[in-house]
Order: sequence, then C-alpha cells, then structure tokens
Amino acid sequence: MAATISTRYYIGDPKTQDTLTNMRFKLVDDNIQIASNPCKVPAAGTNYSFWKSIVFYADTAPSTAINNIKLYTDGALLWTGCTLYVGNETPVEGDYEQATGGADSGDEMVATHGAITGKTDLFNYTSGSPKSVSGTITGADEESDLVILQVAISTSALPGYMPQETFTWRYDET
Repeated sequence: MAATISTRYYIGDPKTQDTLTNMRFKLVDDNIQIASNPCKVPAAGTNYSFWKSIVFYADTAPSTAINNIKLYTDGALLWTGCTLYVGNETPVEGDYEQATGGADSGDEMVATHGAITGKTDLFNYTSGSPKSVSGTITGADEESDLVILQVAISTSALPGYMPQETFTWRYDET
C-alpha cells in the first residue's frame, strides 16, 4: 500500500515539529498564520525573513522505501522585489538550528546556519530540473533531510500580502 505523506516543519529550541499546510514567512520563529511580525521592506540593502526548516514526512510506511525525493516550483515567483532561497545543502535532523534575527530582519541563513554554505533561488527548480533532497524513508514517522527556506526582501519589494505560491514534492516509492 502507498505511504501517506505530508510536509512538516520544525521550530523552536528545543525543536518541535508539526504538519505544514500553509507557510508564512515573517520575523519570528513560528508558523502561526496571523499578520503579526511581518517582513519589512528595507530602506537600503536587503532584509530577510526568519528561515523555515521543512521535511518530507511519511505518516504511514511505504511498501519498501521512498527515495529520489525532489522539490520544485512553477518557475515564477510572483513577489515583486523578493527572492525565495533554498539552502544548497539538506542537513540531517541533528543539524537543525532555530531561526534567529531581529525586529527588522532575520539572520541570513548562509552567514548564520552552521549547515548551510550556499543558497539558490528556489524558483530556479522546476519540474524539468528539480532540487534533490537527501534521505531515504523506509517506515512510518520517518522523514527526509531538512530543506531550509528563506525570503530575501529588497528595496523594490511591495508592502502588504503577497500572492500564495506552491511548491511540489516528487519521489519514488517502491
């Protein structure tokens, strides 16, 4: 029987995990869907959201295994003046780090997350060229390695709510 899967996220220190339905990038390490702690358009330079740590999660066991996990978008971010970055590495759960920052900007992930040394615009990853996510899942309550996401906000960003965007997981189940 095919596994039932979900997307989960980690927050806090000590970390907690919950199922992700919608993600809100803001200036606090939570995923509460309210308007408080919004990202801010900078007067100069770049501001960042707090980063998000997400995983591909097996709620029920696969027949044998889930592997070849991929993540992709439609290739067109509709947030003027913003870039949604994904860490180039997919750290193991033990390398989870709580997102940090201040009242105006989150800490940039490459500079402050010990397991991330580079980042790429997530919208460069499409169905024809998806991002590979490490990890093999062989049982229930197992997950991929972490995917770290963060929004960069430039001076040309528009204030207010941005349109909803979608990313897609793809995987092999045997």
